[in-house]
Amino acid sequence: MKMMAVGLGKQAGAEHVHEQGMQNIAKNIPIIGNAIIKHAPILFAIPCIENAFDETCKIIAVNSDEIAEEEPKLLQEAFANMPKIIVGRCDVLVVDEIGKNYSGTGVDPNITGTFSTKYASGGVKVQRTAMLDISKESHGNGLGVGLSNVITKRLFDKLDLEKMYPNCITSTVLESARIPCVVANDKEAIQLCIRTCVGVNKKASKVVRIPNSLHIGHIMLSEAYYDEMKNYPDLEVESEPEYMKFNEEGNLW
Repeated sequence: MKMMAVGLGKQAGAEHVHEQGMQNIAKNIPIIGNAIIKHAPILFAIPCIENAFDETCKIIAVNSDEIAEEEPKLLQEAFANMPKIIVGRCDVLVVDEIGKNYSGTGVDPNITGTFSTKYASGGVKVQRTAMLDISKESHGNGLGVGLSNVITKRLFDKLDLEKMYPNCITSTVLESARIPCVVANDKEAIQLCIRTCVGVNKKASKVVRIPNSLHIGHIMLSEAYYDEMKNYPDLEVESEPEYMKFNEEGNLW
């Protein structure tokens, strides 16, 4: 339904869908999708479902007159197969790299919990988020930096604002392109996030570090989680606690 309402309509379709506000999107997309099925030559759909490792696990064909009935079931299956940060809650989330090749919003808020609207929720519960870099594939489109609390100067210097703003203007959600606190390096970004958390033990902060929001099969957890691992049978501890290794510039790489 979304591909018909937004994808086939391209920029004009996206603008039409969003102009009534994020609070109405879930209601409007099926209405628009059904209208397109009725009035346009849509023969069938080919839904693809991916597993938690970014691999295709299911491909099916659905006739156009079955899309409205079958899509909700397929969406439930897709969400069940999504990866998640299994600890569920942290003080600080560190994202090594954001990018359009990982998510349309730079980071997938269903993973990171960093939504740009109050009308959506999910993902890990977190107080502070640091984003350290942006992928080459994004070509400076740093959409999603506004979902962070702190970014590095390295990331900031790579931003191309002219590429970031069209998405925000079309969706009417400007928050995704806001510029958060900018600090010199990775170490300062993580330190600032920990420093500004409230109601936590700063010497035993619960920090989660992920490479990006698409590939979270291997993540780093701070030592504060060590004794909790027995509560998560789906997690395997791969190493003993060790200090983060920063280089002379204060960066992790």
